Amino acid sequence: MIKKRVTQLICARLTLVISCIALSNPTFSAEFLDNKIQAKLMLMQGFQAIEAKPGAFEIPNTDMAPGFQRLRFNIELAVKVHDHVTVYVDLGEEPNDFGTDDQFEISQDLGYIDLDIFGLAGSAQQDQSWLFRAGNIVSTVFEFRGYSDGAAVQSNPLIGNSPIDFVTAESGIQSLWSHKVSDSVITQVNADIGFTVPTFFEDYSGDRGFNTFGRLSFNTGFGLNLGLGWFISSLGDQVTNRPFADVQTAGLIQGDGDNYNFAASGASSRDTHVGLLPGLDVNIFQINAHYQARPGTEFRGWAGIAKDEFSFVDSNGDQTVASQAVAYQEIASEINYYAIEATQYITLNRLYIASRFSSATNKSDNISGDKDLNRIQLGLGWWLTDNTLFKAEYVKQSEGNTSAGQIGADWDGLTAELSVVFD
Repeated sequence: MIKKRVTQLICARLTLVISCIALSNPTFSAEFLDNKIQAKLMLMQGFQAIEAKPGAFEIPNTDMAPGFQRLRFNIELAVKVHDHVTVYVDLGEEPNDFGTDDQFEISQDLGYIDLDIFGLAGSAQQDQSWLFRAGNIVSTVFEFRGYSDGAAVQSNPLIGNSPIDFVTAESGIQSLWSHKVSDSVITQVNADIGFTVPTFFEDYSGDRGFNTFGRLSFNTGFGLNLGLGWFISSLGDQVTNRPFADVQTAGLIQGDGDNYNFAASGASSRDTHVGLLPGLDVNIFQINAHYQARPGTEFRGWAGIAKDEFSFVDSNGDQTVASQAVAYQEIASEINYYAIEATQYITLNRLYIASRFSSATNKSDNISGDKDLNRIQLGLGWWLTDNTLFKAEYVKQSEGNTSAGQIGADWDGLTAELSVVFD
């Protein structure tokens, strides 16, 4: 048994050495792997100086010291196992997304198998594609923009995400279709639909339920892209059968992890995201827009309505947010939300400024007081090289006393980030 284990370790180390050599030499990699494996390495180091105002739910959040965040890294591998079959996996150490506070862990963040339906059927087409995807798939209602996820941050012009980014990864299946259009103002039509369980792991209890979601979008030849996304979950039956901590909720409701962290929160908490809806019997409808006015000038916007038949409640049975909840109750909760974002390059492909304003309003019945959560982000980005990006940002979030905010008071601060991508 020991000999077998030693042999396995030696083989594993040899495989790692060969992979490292292949990745460090693109020519060798292409020859050795016959162009069937694409690899990407990403690293990011962040710094923050943020603090909440007096009145926050947790006193430690009102007296915080600046500091460096833990290094994030991701390794993405895409393997073409057949002309019409591709597999993808993202391995990373993302303390702001998953894992424990006091341990260093490499975990699978995202992974799936893609089948090219037209190709497998022997009818591959130049202007149309249709993929069937199975695995840990992205569940979201937004489009036309990136977001920060571990060390994968360079598609986000700012450092933090939006507090109304509804996105996560869950186990399930998805169908993705696109069609290129000729001789038309619309150049491409895209659609997808997904079906998942409400967990990254496994749960087979009969009361669990499923999530269903989809998107439809249009690209044009003059820089404007428009789309809509929708999401439905049916998970409420768990509430009467499981303890509060064991209920599986739709993960996208709490977002995918932000690059701000508070003293009283766990490293992988979602306390800076809107936290009003539990994610049980949810309906979300969102519109998405993107416009590139000219090279180096881009605008994005999204708006939507999110409803749940349940609410988080505190020890008095009153509606509250996730960070203060002790139970779920069948009281309808609802938010209306929107965001606008702009990016302007000062020096094309080198230096830019960016801004984003996000807003969410608690529209639940019988709620009074200040129901608005607003976040403003102002930042700049400097491409030191083609794959090395430095970003700095000022962020301020205002949380009304009956808003969807989870910190419990206004907060603001400065953040900085250095990231590298090797592919």
